[in-house]
Amino acid sequence: MKNHLRQKLTKVKDFENPKVSLEQYITPPGLAADLIFFAYMNQDLSGDVLDLGTGTGILAVGAALTGSKVEAVDKDEEALDTARKNAEDIGVSEKVSFEQEEASKISRDFDTVLMNPPFSQHSNEGMSFWATATSISKKVYSVSPTSNREGIKKFLQNTNHKIIDLEKFKIELPSTYGFHTKEGHKTEVDLILTEDTQ
Repeated sequence: MKNHLRQKLTKVKDFENPKVSLEQYITPPGLAADLIFFAYMNQDLSGDVLDLGTGTGILAVGAALTGSKVEAVDKDEEALDTARKNAEDIGVSEKVSFEQEEASKISRDFDTVLMNPPFSQHSNEGMSFWATATSISKKVYSVSPTSNREGIKKFLQNTNHKIIDLEKFKIELPSTYGFHTKEGHKTEVDLILTEDTQ
């Protein structure tokens, strides 16, 4: 199944006009497939699932490919238009509900949150995603920069969530913005699973 997911997710289109202020990068298909397969094998895609900050929809589409129904939210309507088109092109549009919404405004409960929050090199936006995710869901599957690991651990100390599993990956991010001078660059990220232990 993981190879099938990876193959399908390579068809997900990237941001047409990525916004640097929102730190918009597409999750690499291989990494997205790893996250989705991990959640699927843990039977965490069978309940109420939210893709928080869906971007162009790669995690929502991946979850839908396993048969899950997914709610996907993002504050950028342009990204959501691309996400809807991706879901339609890959044949899962009936399984994904896309909504324009700020991550910090969501208060309804979910069983599982999937997310690849902003890497937050210049802001605390990524931590605001963690604050929302841990307050509304039983489990959180996230891609985060390895450099943010200690900050995330410190943040989780003040929540009911604990890290259950963590794997480190090295990925290559493509050149996305006009000021990028290299074709791509490698960075280390963590695939993190947290669970509400209360």
